[in-house]
Amino acid sequence: MITEKLMTADEVANVLGVSRSKVYEMMRLKEIPTVTIGKNVRISVEDLNEYISNHKTYEGDKNGLSN
Repeated sequence: MITEKLMTADEVANVLGVSRSKVYEMMRLKEIPTVTIGKNVRISVEDLNEYISNHKTYEGDKNGLSN
């Protein structure tokens, strides 16, 4: 049984703090894997979490981690 949640562009935009159009651009550029069901395009929670993990950076002051 599959229990993985699929998210809409609006939901992903909310999580990432970006616009819906930015999420559609990321989908179009294949930065985030998508699932297409008919005309509906979704992103799995697992793929979104992997995207976030793969794009973390640790750059001292820029992340509030000053010495």
